[in-house]
Amino acid sequence: MVGKMPWRAGKRIVDKFDSGTGVQVREVNESGHGQRIDNFLIKTLKGVPKSRIYRAIRSGEVRVNGHRARAESRIYLGEKIRIPPLNARNPVRNPGLEAGKAWTIPIVYEDDDILVVDKPPGLPVHAGTRHAYGLIDIMQARMKQNSQLQLVHRLDLETSGCLLLSKSREMLLKIHADIASTRSIRKQYLALVRGSPESNQMNIRLPLGKTKATDHRVKTDQLGRNAQSILHVEKRFQNTSLLRIDLITGRMHQARVHCSESGFPIAGDKRYGDRQFNRSMKNQGLSRLFLHAHRIHFLGLDGKPVTAHAPLPEELQNILDLLKPSNRS
Repeated sequence: MVGKMPWRAGKRIVDKFDSGTGVQVREVNESGHGQRIDNFLIKTLKGVPKSRIYRAIRSGEVRVNGHRARAESRIYLGEKIRIPPLNARNPVRNPGLEAGKAWTIPIVYEDDDILVVDKPPGLPVHAGTRHAYGLIDIMQARMKQNSQLQLVHRLDLETSGCLLLSKSREMLLKIHADIASTRSIRKQYLALVRGSPESNQMNIRLPLGKTKATDHRVKTDQLGRNAQSILHVEKRFQNTSLLRIDLITGRMHQARVHCSESGFPIAGDKRYGDRQFNRSMKNQGLSRLFLHAHRIHFLGLDGKPVTAHAPLPEELQNILDLLKPSNRS
């Protein structure tokens, strides 16, 4: 075990190594302050498969100040990261570079500081146990000149649409600060749901917390984190409605859980949806979750507002074209 040692703050990460166990303990410096633990480890452990890094985090082999952490947990100046012995690949290869040729990832907005892409459904945003590569790997491979390209937020595997990538550490920290303080970032989704709300607008405030299950489910929980969504009826069909969902907060699976708990599950949602409804929509040709990140609004590094838009995918628009309009206005 690594014994207690006097820790020295400084401009660099302070490394400690136990030759008996192969365990490293690293102290976070200014450059690592505010990073997600998974991104920190991926940068630190060059050549180690990402799937192995994520497994080490989930199993508790990686510790922050002696405590377990989640992949999305952020680390801060002076915290001590326990890193188990992890073997690197030999030779090192970039799976995103190899896999990226098979994916079309449109860029819907770009400037010197930020990139907004239209994420296709079925592509994870980052690697994990079941996925050897993610969108970030592909985009980093395509933009070799920008080694600082990082995800600003995430989208579920089957969700398509606007996804923010920062080109600099400064931009990444700025947007995260905006999210935490002013909520100047706004995400807008389109979803086809079962049923038809009585009102054309619903303000949903249901706090959310994670279940103890291993399938990463989320549930309403009065002791959970505050979550707010505003549902707008865009179009009513017979037995279904197209909603525009404005996420005031950005919790995991928020749009899906809020719709389901409000009595309007999203079509094609295998985790929180209605099986019979999903079956009927599949018979009409729907082969995926009908949830699309339609528009995103944020402030650039210069403080000027930016709005990016990703049109509804053709396969989802085709489903809408098949539905019969409701008699209700």
